[in-house]
Amino acid sequence: MASNLSIAQMLKQLEERVAHHRERQTFHAEQEMLHCERTAHHAAGLETAIAHLEAFRAASTAAGDLLERDKPAAPFPPDPETDPELDKRRSLSRMVARVVEGRAPDEAFGARSVTREILQRWGAKMRRKPDSRSVAAALRRRARSGHLHQVREGRAHHEALYRKTPPEPVPAGEHG
Repeated sequence: MASNLSIAQMLKQLEERVAHHRERQTFHAEQEMLHCERTAHHAAGLETAIAHLEAFRAASTAAGDLLERDKPAAPFPPDPETDPELDKRRSLSRMVARVVEGRAPDEAFGARSVTREILQRWGAKMRRKPDSRSVAAALRRRARSGHLHQVREGRAHHEALYRKTPPEPVPAGEHG
């Protein structure tokens, strides 16, 4: 097939091949320089990371040994009667009561804010997160029993608001 080509065509093809191979050789030489730089950069980073890892492992082992050696005696378990936040028999209505006790008498609150505070106080210790509808039901029960005063009735897109019932005033002659 090469014998069918003219000398000019063969020269043209050979010149194109030479140009192509020259361009590819230059390209790969540049890539080689770039890869050498990148290799050196990553080798230095690897060396630094290994040194830090070994130092961290040594420090954490030493700290663990120190903590294990100087471990304090186990404290007495808290009494559930004196520490209600650690009570194992914690119920939603008890948590709602604790949150409401901490509110100011003139502060209006709803189920969402009480639910948020319950999650802040006991969220990490709870198996299930409380539903704001369940909290709203607990607040309604407390309002019916006279512990809370309903400030605003709930609507479709507005929750009911409650306020703590102020303590009964003591008549002037009955201070005791």
